[in-house]
Amino acid sequence: MEILTILIGNSKETKACTSFSSIAVLEHFTVTCVVLITIIFVGTSFESKMQMFLLAILSASIIDFWIGSFFPPSQEAILRGATGYSLNTLYENFLPQFRGENFFSTFAVYFPAATGMMAGANISGDLADPQRAIPLGTLLAIGITTLIYLATVWMTGTTCVRDADGISPPMFNGTTFIPPECAANHTCPYGLMNYYQIMEMESMWGPLITAGIFAATLSSALASLVSAPKVFQAVCKDRLFPKIDYFAKGYGKNEEPRRAYGLTFIIAMAIIAIGDLNIIAPIISNFFLASYALINYSCFDASFADSPGFRPGFKYYNMWVSLAGALLCLTVMFIMSWATALITFICFAALFLYILHRKPDVNWGSSTQAHSYKTALAGMIKLSHTEEHVKNYRPQFLVLCGNAAARPSLIDFAYNITKGSSLMICGYVVPYNPSERVYSVMRKLERQLSEWLRKRHVKAFYTAVANVSLRAGAQSLLQVCGLGKLRPNIILIGFKSNWYRYGAIPETLDEMNDYFGTIQDAFDSNMAVCVLRNGNLGLDFSEAMKLLNVGEHKRLDINLDENAEKE
Repeated sequence: MEILTILIGNSKETKACTSFSSIAVLEHFTVTCVVLITIIFVGTSFESKMQMFLLAILSASIIDFWIGSFFPPSQEAILRGATGYSLNTLYENFLPQFRGENFFSTFAVYFPAATGMMAGANISGDLADPQRAIPLGTLLAIGITTLIYLATVWMTGTTCVRDADGISPPMFNGTTFIPPECAANHTCPYGLMNYYQIMEMESMWGPLITAGIFAATLSSALASLVSAPKVFQAVCKDRLFPKIDYFAKGYGKNEEPRRAYGLTFIIAMAIIAIGDLNIIAPIISNFFLASYALINYSCFDASFADSPGFRPGFKYYNMWVSLAGALLCLTVMFIMSWATALITFICFAALFLYILHRKPDVNWGSSTQAHSYKTALAGMIKLSHTEEHVKNYRPQFLVLCGNAAARPSLIDFAYNITKGSSLMICGYVVPYNPSERVYSVMRKLERQLSEWLRKRHVKAFYTAVANVSLRAGAQSLLQVCGLGKLRPNIILIGFKSNWYRYGAIPETLDEMNDYFGTIQDAFDSNMAVCVLRNGNLGLDFSEAMKLLNVGEHKRLDINLDENAEKE
């Protein structure tokens, strides 16, 4: 950022102040931000072409510096600390020499330069083959940029001393560097520690380095201005937080989040107005580290839960490395700035607790579901090897309720006993012969009735079998309902009221035989039998009790007749 300030402010001869004291510099950044957001509004395809153009400029500038560093330095460059490739210079610069900073404060400023690794994942919806492109592109990008950073550090550290006064060339006594007088009070204007245009000074053609600096900055800004709104749009579409669904609207065939682009532009302008981005850099680093900690932990958690949907293609992936990465990110956060890390942790915890409390109606296939399944399966297996004891007896109901919405009294009666602390299965014998169409209807029916139970806050399962005979269907339910020790031990059915229908015809006799046969089959299965005679009246008799003048609804009759009082 200091380099951009120097270049825009045209003050190359002095070390720039980190604050944007010049209004002209601030105006340049504002215009640049407007141009970038305009490029994005044109479309991501145009933005991708601009990225390729900027990449070409950046690559040319890096090659320009690498080749130029092998040329003999000019006299002006020598006075500013350049020595050409020298082992003495490398030896002098090899050990650290912090001046008012430390490793982690330097890391906090530098870290945002390495945060582009999520750019591919953030635009996964725009990629033709994201499963192949994201891991390959991300790993290549990390590997190539790491090599470029390391090469640049070693090349500058081997070709330029830390301090130079611009008057006399660097002096060595054997292998020991003799610093200029200005180095004693750290007032030297040149050298690695003071001059921010070392690469331009050592390159073949300086303006190309300047173009590369702008290309790198604009490329990173474009990537952030594209990816952040897309992630925010996804959050808005899930309606995780109130009052933000306005930004979920997309435009065009690619669902461009233009409203989110506008919000990002406003936030970017507000940060630019602060005037010193190095103040913001540690905060940005903290939030990036928190995000990476969550990503690492998510990978570990998905692996630990044995989620079948999480199958990393990276050959050397190990879930414990992911956990170590998450812990390392948290550690670095608190080392850089414990106060900022604490605030970040509180913000993330508040968002998590809010989502946990709100329980949004979204299905991400999260590792939490995998954990629930794994825990339930382990509990079932453990329970199946546990001996039963009378102290741990629980009534487990198979309620032959048919269409639950038509017989709510059966459901309510059974649930008043189980109260969600024991098994309750609602069984439905669909009076049709099995067929593909019947199976499809049964699946739909099961979804609808399970949702009906959920809305009534009844913790129960729903299952259905297809059979034209009530008894045969009930026999199927008695044989297969439940799993392991979670099997019904009580069957609850309604009282048959229509004993005679148009006289004692064979159909009626068959129904009666099925009804009694079902009860007998339940006894043969060593199950208790409950018969509820209630019809469809439900279990709320408060109005009837009030009319009959009984119970807590008893009326208080006040007789104001004096003669009646005397009697």
